[in-house]
Amino acid sequence: MAFAYGYFNNIPRGDMERDTSMVLACLTYENMVLREEMWRNKETVTVLGQKFKLPVEREKFLHFVRSKIWCTYRKGFSPIGGTGPTSDTGWGCMLRCGQMMLAQALSVLSLTEDWQWSPSLDKQPAPYRRILTQLSDIRTSCYSIHQIAQMGVPEGKEVGQWFGPNTIAQVLRKLSQFDQEHVLAFHVAMDNTVSIEDIEKVCSQPIKSPASGQSACSSRTNSTSELRQSSSCSTTPHVVHSEKINTFWKPLFLIIPLRLGLSDINPVYFKHLKEILQWEESVGVIGGKPNHAYYFVGCSCNDSLVYLDPHTTQLYIKFPDVDSKDLFDDATYHCDCPGRMLVSQLDPSLALGFVCSTRQQFESFCNRIKTFKKSPTSLPLFEVVNAFPKCNLKESQVVTLKSHNRQKKKQVKSEGKFQEDDVCIALDSDESLNSDEDFEILDFD
Repeated sequence: MAFAYGYFNNIPRGDMERDTSMVLACLTYENMVLREEMWRNKETVTVLGQKFKLPVEREKFLHFVRSKIWCTYRKGFSPIGGTGPTSDTGWGCMLRCGQMMLAQALSVLSLTEDWQWSPSLDKQPAPYRRILTQLSDIRTSCYSIHQIAQMGVPEGKEVGQWFGPNTIAQVLRKLSQFDQEHVLAFHVAMDNTVSIEDIEKVCSQPIKSPASGQSACSSRTNSTSELRQSSSCSTTPHVVHSEKINTFWKPLFLIIPLRLGLSDINPVYFKHLKEILQWEESVGVIGGKPNHAYYFVGCSCNDSLVYLDPHTTQLYIKFPDVDSKDLFDDATYHCDCPGRMLVSQLDPSLALGFVCSTRQQFESFCNRIKTFKKSPTSLPLFEVVNAFPKCNLKESQVVTLKSHNRQKKKQVKSEGKFQEDDVCIALDSDESLNSDEDFEILDFD
């Protein structure tokens, strides 16, 4: 017998009708699985740094995955932008995957390592309720479908259009600037490169002097006092002594958008992609197939990836205020059984997510990346550098490609060679340039 991802435990309770037609309306072909047959083979599966030996630890594995926040299509929420859609079915899968990765990043910092979700809890912990509230499908929630969809417009995505991994990463980074909790330092690393200098700028926060009577942690909002102990928020924060100022490390949420091939993912990336999914810093991968996104949380020893599927339409749920003592039904935010997909079926466009709570953890993360070696069968996914090269603008002039080539030939003839150091060439989109060969040359010191 086939069951939906949400299974019957994930059908909204309370006001929701419990008839067969409602159940069928929430099902899609993509998320139908033979639940009783899933994850029964003998294999080792790693999910977000936790290893499980199947089938012996199957129930433990399923319960661990069930504790992760599962974001899916919803219907019945208020119109996006006031007059827009009231459901994201068919276009919001990457937006929901971004929400799931963000929810896991916040959970790493807000919830204890041994916490697992249970529907029998009389009252879920406040940090958990706060995460769901931030993702709630209402306009006022910081990371709601409303905010994400509308923030995508400046990125060239109209409301109702499908996002790519890079777009959702950039949108979440922008929205994080309006997050009043200020729990995470958000950074999106472009060009397959992580700059340590850029990370330091984002994560290094000044510590107020003892004379102010306020520590770095106490100056943050009261809600963050519930975060589990880390060097960024403890009685003895990780302090970096310098001549000018003392700083502490604000926990880093790092997203790295990548393209690992042209039309298909290149097999030379399989090894390191599976390895990274097993690291404790990993909060998963968002990607999937063209216009069909999944949130990947782990991998198995037989080249399969473990994912949560957002392609189930469920009713909008209104949560009580985060400080309210009212109980609420959150069963539809937890998936009974994850899916699996061969790594070779991945679309080459994806984004990796990592959380480094402390500076030491980030340094360890960088050191492991630097140990990745190139070989005919394996390539690193990205690289780590101390800093990007510095360039100072000296002069800008618009020339044609032909004239640039003439200047180059003259210089080769007069000097014996052409020096291209510190010269950056940028395309000029000005419509007044009539030739396709026109571009702008920026000379730098």
